[in-house]
Amino acid sequence: MRAEWEAELDLMRARMIRLREKLSEAIRQRSNSKDFDFIAAHRGMFSLLGLENSVVEQLKAANGVYMIGDSRINVAGIPEDRVGELADAILAAIK
Repeated sequence: MRAEWEAELDLMRARMIRLREKLSEAIRQRSNSKDFDFIAAHRGMFSLLGLENSVVEQLKAANGVYMIGDSRINVAGIPEDRVGELADAILAAIK
């Protein structure tokens, strides 16, 4: 059972790394800016995006993006097929 559990952890770890890289890359491609490259370097389930509270509230209201007021987002909860939409929403909210 331990081997099975470790295999599941490895899969989830790899998924979170992939999501971080995809989000960072999607934002870079759309904005031609490296301002969010730090997301790919973070580890764990959460990332602090450094967005102002007003931007967080706009993302919640306009796009249904959930994050707490300090802009911490649950990376594990990002649907892999919607990373581009999230990047678009973040960039639209910070303009």
